[in-house]
Amino acid sequence: MKRIISILILSSFLSFIACKNSTENEIRNKYIAEWKSTKKPIPYTATLKINNDNTFDFFSGACMSRSNSKGKWRIENDTIILNSFKPKNCCFLIVFGGNCEKYGKIGENYMFKKSFKDCDIKTEDLYDVFENTKFYIKNEKLVFKKSKINDCEDLEKWNNDFVLGKTSME
Repeated sequence: MKRIISILILSSFLSFIACKNSTENEIRNKYIAEWKSTKKPIPYTATLKINNDNTFDFFSGACMSRSNSKGKWRIENDTIILNSFKPKNCCFLIVFGGNCEKYGKIGENYMFKKSFKDCDIKTEDLYDVFENTKFYIKNEKLVFKKSKINDCEDLEKWNNDFVLGKTSME
């Protein structure tokens, strides 16, 4: 009898773990895709590719400027959190979603930070910095969660709203 009870308890425990892992995988798999910007206050495009290996690639551009980023991601509950790798080359850094808190507001002693102190920038490309940047999915859109570091007045006008693009993933 003890053996049967032990087997039942073990089976219940394993079933619980399998269900939990299945739910976590379902949430994770919803994010693995290529996401494209939908809000365009100016000629602007942005693509965020969430890769299966827990890395991401980000590319954006408007008029004559462009930016990119690469990094790692993780899931907490139903939220994806992105963190950029440090860029390898000398470039200007911008915080994804806005620069107001970390680097000063535009028009108020605004300066881009460089990837390396006193480096000589040879290109006008920018590197988007994702620092614990959070998104969640709502109505098939990847929605940006504001935080203190990127709580800008005009944030809603910029690159914080993505819709799933038509891309095949590996």
